[in-house]
Amino acid sequence: MNRQGGRGALQVTSKPVSQVFLNGEYIGNTPLSLIELPDLLDVGEYSLKLVPTEKDYRQWEQKINIYKSALTVVDKTFDKSAGSASSSVITLIDINDKSKSELLVVSFPSGAQVILDNSIKGNTPILIDDITSSDHEIKIIKDGYKEKAVKVKTISGKRLEVVANLGIRTDLTQENLEASNSATLTQKIRILDTPTGFLRVRESASLDSGQVGTVNPGDTFDLVSEENSWFQIKLSDESIGWVSSEYAQKEEVEVENN
Repeated sequence: MNRQGGRGALQVTSKPVSQVFLNGEYIGNTPLSLIELPDLLDVGEYSLKLVPTEKDYRQWEQKINIYKSALTVVDKTFDKSAGSASSSVITLIDINDKSKSELLVVSFPSGAQVILDNSIKGNTPILIDDITSSDHEIKIIKDGYKEKAVKVKTISGKRLEVVANLGIRTDLTQENLEASNSATLTQKIRILDTPTGFLRVRESASLDSGQVGTVNPGDTFDLVSEENSWFQIKLSDESIGWVSSEYAQKEEVEVENN
């Protein structure tokens, strides 16, 4: 669906090689690059499905967004063990200050350590708003999960968003496995009562931005990031949007690591 007008680029890689479907239509095999003018996609939300060409791997499907004059990069590593597969979606989004670059790193599960160019920056979700416009290497590390490393290039006037799903390690000893299964606290957003009985989810942290969906009082969602009086949340269909903190509150929830 084209809400804003314009076109954007998409790049998809995977291990092993996979067939790529966009909104149910086969568009080629990985590695796939739709970065030249004739191949660019209309701005909007799409359903991306990868079907490995090798047997014994399950297909994978996720919602992605294509933004105007921006590149969305999807990388998927399949694994035959349940929960061991990993993925990352990288997107460049315009910001108001054209003289600076930003980096947002989100992981599922959250609370993973972020190492930028061999320097520890903190735990996910994390927004780094003073990053230089150049090539960088990001490592995302969490006990009990496979390390995820990605190489990116930040650009002035853009926020580079990295959303990584971490695969569970299968080489742990029993002692380490028990330690990794201990309970941890994760930040959630709970939707509060509203005059309308629902709350609009926005594309960006502004009442003037487009609506991407609605949520109901009492619902809880993973916190991705926060900005001024807005929370960025992950919805049930894996898409990401913003809700006003006037009708939402942050809380810590104890969860069991897998």
